[in-house]
Amino acid sequence: MTTRILTVSTLKMFVRNKQSLFFTLFMPFIFIGIFGLIGFDKPQVIDVGVVAQAPSAMTQTFIDALGKISVFKIHRGTAATEKAALQKGDRDAVFILPNDLMPNPTTTSAPVTQTVTVLQNIARAQQAQTAITILNQLLDKTTLQAAQAPTLFNVDIQSVNAKSVKYIDFLVPGIVAMSVMQMAVFSVAFVFTDYKEKGILKRLLATPMKPQQFVAAQVMTRLLVAIVQTFILLLFGMLIFHTHVYGSWLLIFLLVLLGALMFLGLGFTISGIAKTVDAVPAIANIVVFPMMFLSGIFFPTSSMPAWLQKIVTYLPLQPFATALRNVVANGDGFMAIRTNLLWMTGWAIVLITLAVFTFRFEEKRV
Repeated sequence: MTTRILTVSTLKMFVRNKQSLFFTLFMPFIFIGIFGLIGFDKPQVIDVGVVAQAPSAMTQTFIDALGKISVFKIHRGTAATEKAALQKGDRDAVFILPNDLMPNPTTTSAPVTQTVTVLQNIARAQQAQTAITILNQLLDKTTLQAAQAPTLFNVDIQSVNAKSVKYIDFLVPGIVAMSVMQMAVFSVAFVFTDYKEKGILKRLLATPMKPQQFVAAQVMTRLLVAIVQTFILLLFGMLIFHTHVYGSWLLIFLLVLLGALMFLGLGFTISGIAKTVDAVPAIANIVVFPMMFLSGIFFPTSSMPAWLQKIVTYLPLQPFATALRNVVANGDGFMAIRTNLLWMTGWAIVLITLAVFTFRFEEKRV
Protein backbone atom coordinates (compact mmCIF):
# COMPACT_ATOMS: atom_id res chain seq x y z
CA MET A 1 0.00 0.00 0.00
CA THR A 2 2.79 2.42 0.94
CA THR A 3 4.69 1.68 -2.27
CA ARG A 4 1.55 2.23 -4.35
CA ILE A 5 0.81 5.58 -2.70
CA LEU A 6 4.42 6.66 -3.14
CA THR A 7 4.34 5.61 -6.80
CA VAL A 8 1.21 7.67 -7.46
CA SER A 9 2.71 10.67 -5.68
CA THR A 10 6.02 10.35 -7.53
CA LEU A 11 4.19 10.06 -10.85
CA LYS A 12 2.25 13.26 -10.13
CA MET A 13 5.48 15.06 -9.26
CA PHE A 14 7.07 13.81 -12.47
CA VAL A 15 4.16 14.99 -14.62
CA ARG A 16 4.09 18.40 -12.94
CA ASN A 17 7.80 18.89 -13.59
CA LYS A 18 7.94 20.83 -16.87
CA GLN A 19 11.62 20.10 -17.42
CA SER A 20 11.05 16.36 -17.07
CA LEU A 21 8.17 16.46 -19.54
CA PHE A 22 10.21 18.50 -22.00
CA PHE A 23 13.16 16.11 -22.09
CA THR A 24 10.94 13.01 -21.87
CA LEU A 25 8.48 13.84 -24.66
CA PHE A 26 9.03 17.12 -26.48
CA MET A 27 12.77 16.77 -27.10
CA PRO A 28 12.31 13.36 -28.82
CA PHE A 29 9.51 14.91 -30.91
CA ILE A 30 11.96 17.59 -32.05
CA PHE A 31 14.56 14.98 -33.06
CA ILE A 32 12.01 12.91 -34.97
CA GLY A 33 10.58 16.00 -36.64
CA ILE A 34 13.93 17.42 -37.76
CA PHE A 35 15.41 14.19 -39.09
CA GLY A 36 12.07 13.04 -40.50
CA LEU A 37 11.63 16.24 -42.50
CA ILE A 38 15.20 16.07 -43.82
CA GLY A 39 14.43 12.68 -45.36
CA PHE A 40 17.84 11.07 -45.78
CA ASP A 41 16.33 8.24 -47.81
CA LYS A 42 15.07 10.52 -50.57
CA PRO A 43 16.71 9.98 -53.99
CA GLN A 44 19.75 12.18 -54.41
CA VAL A 45 19.33 14.94 -56.97
CA ILE A 46 22.16 15.28 -59.50
CA ASP A 47 22.62 18.72 -61.03
CA VAL A 48 23.41 18.31 -64.73
CA GLY A 49 24.18 21.11 -67.17
CA VAL A 50 23.21 20.50 -70.81
CA VAL A 51 24.74 22.53 -73.62
CA ALA A 52 23.36 22.45 -77.17
CA GLN A 53 23.39 25.75 -79.04
CA ALA A 54 20.97 24.94 -81.86
CA PRO A 55 19.74 21.41 -81.29
CA SER A 56 17.99 19.54 -84.05
CA ALA A 57 14.60 17.97 -83.44
CA MET A 58 16.16 14.58 -82.68
CA THR A 59 18.76 16.12 -80.36
CA GLN A 60 16.00 17.99 -78.52
CA THR A 61 14.18 14.67 -78.12
CA PHE A 62 17.34 13.27 -76.49
CA ILE A 63 17.53 16.29 -74.15
CA ASP A 64 13.88 15.81 -73.23
CA ALA A 65 14.67 12.19 -72.38
CA LEU A 66 17.42 13.38 -70.05
CA GLY A 67 14.92 15.68 -68.35
CA LYS A 68 12.60 12.74 -67.62
CA ILE A 69 15.23 10.98 -65.52
CA SER A 70 14.04 11.48 -61.94
CA VAL A 71 17.46 11.92 -60.32
CA PHE A 72 18.53 14.59 -62.81
CA LYS A 73 17.97 18.31 -62.37
CA ILE A 74 18.65 19.70 -65.83
CA HIS A 75 20.11 23.17 -66.38
CA ARG A 76 20.32 24.61 -69.93
CA GLY A 77 22.91 27.18 -70.88
CA THR A 78 25.96 27.98 -72.93
CA ALA A 79 29.25 26.14 -72.58
CA ALA A 80 30.77 29.13 -70.76
CA THR A 81 27.97 29.60 -68.24
CA GLU A 82 27.63 25.90 -67.47
CA LYS A 83 31.38 25.47 -67.07
CA ALA A 84 31.43 28.44 -64.70
CA ALA A 85 28.59 26.88 -62.69
CA LEU A 86 30.55 23.62 -62.59
CA GLN A 87 33.64 25.38 -61.27
CA LYS A 88 31.55 27.02 -58.56
CA GLY A 89 30.29 23.60 -57.50
CA ASP A 90 26.71 24.18 -58.67
CA ARG A 91 26.86 21.34 -61.20
CA ASP A 92 27.83 17.70 -60.80
CA ALA A 93 28.43 17.25 -64.52
CA VAL A 94 27.97 19.16 -67.77
CA PHE A 95 27.00 17.43 -71.05
CA ILE A 96 28.04 19.30 -74.18
CA LEU A 97 26.01 17.84 -77.04
CA PRO A 98 26.47 18.35 -80.78
CA ASN A 99 23.59 20.09 -82.49
CA ASP A 100 22.97 17.01 -84.63
CA LEU A 101 23.47 14.27 -82.08
CA MET A 102 21.56 11.82 -84.27
CA PRO A 103 21.82 12.79 -87.93
CA ASN A 104 18.79 12.00 -90.04
CA PRO A 105 19.52 8.65 -91.74
CA THR A 106 17.76 9.80 -94.93
CA THR A 107 20.31 12.61 -95.45
CA THR A 108 23.50 10.70 -94.59
CA SER A 109 25.00 7.85 -96.59
CA ALA A 110 27.19 6.47 -93.78
CA PRO A 111 27.04 6.51 -89.99
CA VAL A 112 28.75 9.50 -88.42
CA THR A 113 30.38 9.21 -85.01
CA GLN A 114 29.42 12.13 -82.83
CA THR A 115 31.31 13.36 -79.77
CA VAL A 116 29.58 14.14 -76.50
CA THR A 117 31.85 16.07 -74.15
CA VAL A 118 31.35 15.55 -70.43
CA LEU A 119 32.77 17.88 -67.81
CA GLN A 120 32.68 16.24 -64.38
CA ASN A 121 32.94 17.75 -60.93
CA ILE A 122 35.81 15.92 -59.24
CA ALA A 123 34.68 17.20 -55.84
CA ARG A 124 31.40 15.29 -56.36
CA ALA A 125 32.86 12.30 -58.18
CA GLN A 126 30.15 9.85 -57.11
CA GLN A 127 27.32 12.00 -58.45
CA ALA A 128 29.29 12.74 -61.62
CA GLN A 129 29.96 9.06 -62.28
CA THR A 130 26.29 8.25 -61.76
CA ALA A 131 25.35 10.93 -64.29
CA ILE A 132 27.90 9.60 -66.81
CA THR A 133 26.64 6.03 -66.38
CA ILE A 134 23.05 7.11 -67.04
CA LEU A 135 24.19 9.15 -70.05
CA ASN A 136 26.03 6.15 -71.53
CA GLN A 137 22.98 3.93 -71.03
CA LEU A 138 20.74 6.46 -72.75
CA LEU A 139 23.22 6.84 -75.62
CA ASP A 140 23.43 3.06 -76.05
CA LYS A 141 19.66 2.84 -76.15
CA THR A 142 19.53 5.64 -78.70
CA THR A 143 22.18 3.90 -80.85
CA LEU A 144 20.19 0.67 -80.93
CA GLN A 145 17.04 2.52 -81.88
CA ALA A 146 18.83 4.42 -84.67
CA ALA A 147 20.27 1.17 -86.01
CA GLN A 148 16.80 -0.41 -85.86
CA ALA A 149 18.28 -3.38 -84.02
CA PRO A 150 15.77 -6.11 -83.15
CA THR A 151 14.59 -6.40 -79.55
CA LEU A 152 16.29 -9.45 -78.06
CA PHE A 153 15.01 -9.18 -74.50
CA ASN A 154 11.77 -8.41 -72.76
CA VAL A 155 11.75 -7.27 -69.14
CA ASP A 156 9.05 -8.95 -67.06
CA ILE A 157 8.26 -6.66 -64.13
CA GLN A 158 6.37 -8.26 -61.25
CA SER A 159 5.21 -6.37 -58.18
CA VAL A 160 5.85 -7.89 -54.76
CA ASN A 161 4.12 -6.65 -51.63
CA ALA A 162 7.26 -6.03 -49.53
CA LYS A 163 7.78 -4.05 -46.35
CA SER A 164 8.42 -0.38 -46.98
CA VAL A 165 11.27 0.40 -44.57
CA LYS A 166 12.33 4.05 -44.88
CA TYR A 167 14.87 6.08 -42.96
CA ILE A 168 12.15 7.34 -40.62
CA ASP A 169 11.31 3.69 -39.79
CA PHE A 170 14.97 3.28 -38.87
CA LEU A 171 15.07 6.52 -36.90
CA VAL A 172 11.98 6.34 -34.66
CA PRO A 173 12.91 3.14 -32.72
CA GLY A 174 16.39 4.54 -32.18
CA ILE A 175 14.96 7.80 -30.82
CA VAL A 176 12.70 5.77 -28.51
CA ALA A 177 15.71 3.87 -27.13
CA MET A 178 17.68 7.09 -26.70
CA SER A 179 14.75 8.80 -24.94
CA VAL A 180 14.28 5.92 -22.52
CA MET A 181 17.99 6.08 -21.71
CA GLN A 182 17.96 9.83 -21.10
CA MET A 183 14.79 9.71 -19.00
CA ALA A 184 16.11 6.86 -16.84
CA VAL A 185 19.59 8.28 -16.36
CA PHE A 186 19.00 12.00 -15.93
CA SER A 187 15.77 11.93 -13.95
CA VAL A 188 17.14 9.51 -11.35
CA ALA A 189 20.60 11.08 -11.19
CA PHE A 190 19.26 14.61 -10.73
CA VAL A 191 16.48 13.72 -8.28
CA PHE A 192 18.49 11.56 -5.90
CA THR A 193 21.57 13.76 -5.99
CA ASP A 194 19.35 16.75 -5.19
CA TYR A 195 17.72 14.80 -2.34
CA LYS A 196 21.13 13.91 -0.94
CA GLU A 197 22.47 17.44 -1.26
CA LYS A 198 19.45 18.95 0.51
CA GLY A 199 19.34 16.25 3.18
CA ILE A 200 15.90 15.02 2.13
CA LEU A 201 16.99 11.38 2.18
CA LYS A 202 18.14 11.78 5.75
CA ARG A 203 14.76 13.16 6.82
CA LEU A 204 12.88 10.44 4.93
CA LEU A 205 14.69 7.80 6.96
CA ALA A 206 13.09 9.22 10.09
CA THR A 207 9.61 8.34 8.77
CA PRO A 208 7.92 4.93 9.05
CA MET A 209 8.52 4.47 5.32
CA LYS A 210 11.16 1.90 4.41
CA PRO A 211 13.97 3.09 2.11
CA GLN A 212 13.34 0.29 -0.37
CA GLN A 213 9.72 1.40 -0.69
CA PHE A 214 10.81 4.89 -1.71
CA VAL A 215 13.31 3.51 -4.23
CA ALA A 216 10.74 1.04 -5.59
CA ALA A 217 8.24 3.87 -6.10
CA GLN A 218 10.83 5.89 -8.02
CA VAL A 219 11.71 2.90 -10.20
CA MET A 220 8.09 1.93 -10.90
CA THR A 221 7.24 5.52 -11.81
CA ARG A 222 10.01 5.64 -14.42
CA LEU A 223 9.15 2.23 -15.80
CA LEU A 224 5.57 3.42 -16.30
CA VAL A 225 6.81 6.66 -17.87
CA ALA A 226 9.04 4.65 -20.22
CA ILE A 227 6.05 2.60 -21.44
CA VAL A 228 3.89 5.69 -21.98
CA GLN A 229 6.79 7.52 -23.61
CA THR A 230 7.39 4.64 -26.05
CA PHE A 231 3.72 4.38 -26.99
CA ILE A 232 3.40 8.13 -27.62
CA LEU A 233 6.59 8.36 -29.70
CA LEU A 234 5.69 5.35 -31.86
CA LEU A 235 2.16 6.66 -32.29
CA PHE A 236 3.58 10.07 -33.29
CA GLY A 237 5.74 8.43 -35.93
CA MET A 238 2.80 6.43 -37.28
CA LEU A 239 0.44 9.41 -37.49
CA ILE A 240 2.84 12.09 -38.74
CA PHE A 241 5.43 10.20 -40.80
CA HIS A 242 3.45 7.00 -41.57
CA THR A 243 5.97 4.70 -39.94
CA HIS A 244 5.09 1.06 -39.31
CA VAL A 245 5.13 -1.20 -36.28
CA TYR A 246 5.49 -4.71 -37.65
CA GLY A 247 6.40 -6.51 -34.43
CA SER A 248 4.60 -7.37 -31.22
CA TRP A 249 3.69 -4.46 -28.97
CA LEU A 250 4.12 -6.76 -25.96
CA LEU A 251 7.70 -7.57 -26.98
CA ILE A 252 8.36 -3.87 -27.57
CA PHE A 253 7.20 -2.98 -24.06
CA LEU A 254 9.22 -5.85 -22.54
CA LEU A 255 12.30 -4.51 -24.32
CA VAL A 256 11.59 -1.01 -23.04
CA LEU A 257 11.18 -2.26 -19.46
CA LEU A 258 14.50 -4.11 -19.64
CA GLY A 259 16.20 -1.12 -21.24
CA ALA A 260 14.77 1.24 -18.63
CA LEU A 261 15.95 -1.03 -15.79
CA MET A 262 19.40 -1.16 -17.37
CA PHE A 263 19.73 2.62 -17.52
CA LEU A 264 18.07 3.18 -14.15
CA GLY A 265 21.02 1.24 -12.77
CA LEU A 266 23.29 3.72 -14.52
CA GLY A 267 21.27 6.64 -13.15
CA PHE A 268 21.54 5.39 -9.56
CA THR A 269 25.27 4.77 -10.07
CA ILE A 270 25.79 8.37 -11.20
CA SER A 271 23.72 9.71 -8.31
CA GLY A 272 25.90 7.68 -5.96
CA ILE A 273 29.11 9.07 -7.45
CA ALA A 274 28.00 12.71 -7.79
CA LYS A 275 28.32 14.78 -4.65
CA THR A 276 26.35 17.77 -5.94
CA VAL A 277 23.66 18.40 -8.56
CA ASP A 278 26.14 20.46 -10.57
CA ALA A 279 28.33 17.39 -11.00
CA VAL A 280 25.53 15.27 -12.48
CA PRO A 281 25.52 16.71 -16.05
CA ALA A 282 29.30 16.41 -16.33
CA ILE A 283 29.36 12.78 -15.20
CA ALA A 284 26.22 11.73 -17.08
CA ASN A 285 27.16 13.37 -20.37
CA ILE A 286 30.55 11.66 -20.40
CA VAL A 287 28.68 8.37 -20.52
CA VAL A 288 25.47 9.26 -22.38
CA PHE A 289 26.67 11.46 -25.24
CA PRO A 290 29.12 8.96 -26.79
CA MET A 291 26.38 6.32 -26.75
CA MET A 292 23.91 8.69 -28.44
CA PHE A 293 26.13 9.13 -31.49
CA LEU A 294 27.91 5.75 -31.61
CA SER A 295 25.05 3.30 -31.00
CA GLY A 296 23.29 3.57 -34.35
CA ILE A 297 20.54 5.93 -33.21
CA PHE A 298 20.65 8.33 -36.16
CA PHE A 299 22.71 6.34 -38.69
CA PRO A 300 23.58 2.64 -39.12
CA THR A 301 26.73 1.50 -37.34
CA SER A 302 27.68 -0.31 -40.57
CA SER A 303 28.74 3.06 -42.01
CA MET A 304 31.40 3.40 -39.30
CA PRO A 305 35.01 2.18 -39.64
CA ALA A 306 35.44 -1.53 -38.91
CA TRP A 307 37.48 -0.92 -35.74
CA LEU A 308 34.82 1.44 -34.36
CA GLN A 309 32.03 -1.04 -35.10
CA LYS A 310 33.75 -3.56 -32.81
CA ILE A 311 33.80 -1.01 -29.99
CA VAL A 312 30.20 0.20 -30.26
CA THR A 313 28.95 -3.38 -30.13
CA TYR A 314 29.68 -3.39 -26.41
CA LEU A 315 27.88 -0.14 -25.56
CA PRO A 316 24.66 -0.66 -23.53
CA LEU A 317 22.50 1.44 -25.85
CA GLN A 318 23.52 -0.44 -29.02
CA PRO A 319 21.79 -3.81 -28.32
CA PHE A 320 18.75 -1.97 -26.95
CA ALA A 321 18.34 0.22 -30.04
CA THR A 322 19.08 -2.67 -32.42
CA ALA A 323 16.60 -5.03 -30.77
CA LEU A 324 13.90 -2.37 -30.63
CA ARG A 325 14.46 -1.46 -34.28
CA ASN A 326 14.38 -5.10 -35.39
CA VAL A 327 11.06 -5.67 -33.62
CA VAL A 328 9.42 -2.41 -34.69
CA ALA A 329 10.67 -2.11 -38.27
CA ASN A 330 11.33 -5.75 -39.21
CA GLY A 331 8.79 -7.62 -37.11
CA ASP A 332 11.40 -9.86 -35.45
CA GLY A 333 10.33 -12.16 -32.66
CA PHE A 334 11.89 -13.15 -29.36
CA MET A 335 14.31 -15.72 -30.77
CA ALA A 336 15.60 -13.33 -33.45
CA ILE A 337 16.71 -10.77 -30.85
CA ARG A 338 17.86 -13.18 -28.13
CA THR A 339 21.52 -12.16 -28.49
CA ASN A 340 20.62 -8.51 -27.92
CA LEU A 341 18.45 -9.49 -24.98
CA LEU A 342 21.37 -11.37 -23.43
CA TRP A 343 23.60 -8.31 -23.81
CA MET A 344 20.93 -6.09 -22.27
CA THR A 345 20.42 -8.49 -19.38
CA GLY A 346 24.17 -8.62 -18.78
CA TRP A 347 24.44 -4.84 -18.79
CA ALA A 348 21.42 -4.55 -16.48
CA ILE A 349 23.08 -6.88 -13.96
CA VAL A 350 26.37 -4.98 -14.16
CA LEU A 351 24.82 -1.51 -13.83
CA ILE A 352 22.41 -2.46 -11.05
CA THR A 353 25.29 -4.10 -9.17
CA LEU A 354 27.32 -0.89 -9.56
CA ALA A 355 24.34 1.07 -8.25
CA VAL A 356 24.14 -1.14 -5.17
CA PHE A 357 27.80 -0.51 -4.37
CA THR A 358 27.87 3.21 -5.15
CA PHE A 359 24.47 4.50 -4.01
CA ARG A 360 23.82 4.93 -0.30
CA PHE A 361 20.41 5.97 0.93
CA GLU A 362 21.93 6.93 4.28
CA GLU A 363 24.68 9.07 2.77
CA LYS A 364 23.54 12.23 4.59
CA ARG A 365 23.71 10.62 8.03
CA VAL A 366 25.96 12.51 10.45
